[in-house]
Amino acid sequence: MALAITPFTALCGFLPLDNIVTYLKKVPELAALIPKATLDNFLSISTTIDPNDPAAKQALRDLFSAVMTAPKELFTAQLTNLIDRFESRSVHVEEEEGVRELVLRLNSQFPNDIGTFCSFLLNYVKLSPGEAIFLGAGEPHAYVSGG
Repeated sequence: MALAITPFTALCGFLPLDNIVTYLKKVPELAALIPKATLDNFLSISTTIDPNDPAAKQALRDLFSAVMTAPKELFTAQLTNLIDRFESRSVHVEEEEGVRELVLRLNSQFPNDIGTFCSFLLNYVKLSPGEAIFLGAGEPHAYVSGG
């Protein structure tokens, strides 16, 4: 559990599968990090079964793992492409506009960090002082700002 004492932002828990699918289809820099078999499996499963089904959860874990363990030279090149595109204000889909500022912020705070790609996979949460969030064991999360 995290209780905000000051304005607080974090990435926590996965986005709905439909949102992740949109990003995978429209953000080439993200999709390039994922092996084709893993990507195809996730796209197939995420649109055909309940997100709480064990197969969907495993496909999401595999996808997240593929992104987070992408070879450094691959993710560095793709992150550079993404940052260049976002700095020039070029977005492929409306949904990208919602994460553009977050991606640029994370890259300025943590240059060349693979975690920047979590902007497309995890919920971005903003809390006011006194608000709280709870994350179950094993839920991915990263605190962005505040305390």
